[in-house]
Amino acid sequence: MTVSAEPCVAPTSSASSSQSPEFGRAAMAILVAMVLLIVALTGILVETTWGHPVDHVEVTPSDPGSFARR
Repeated sequence: MTVSAEPCVAPTSSASSSQSPEFGRAAMAILVAMVLLIVALTGILVETTWGHPVDHVEVTPSDPGSFARR
């Protein structure tokens, strides 16, 4: 009995030929939209959280005492 390392069914490239050009354009449009959304959300996050430390100096309030004395 001889065993062959080659498969009996030859692989075909039917998967790549069955994809239409419209699928490629739609996938590229979705990819570009996702990248633009990520960039826009990152920009919004940076704009809302980035500040100069000189402008935002926290002043600690004086000791108001414990809540038990109120």
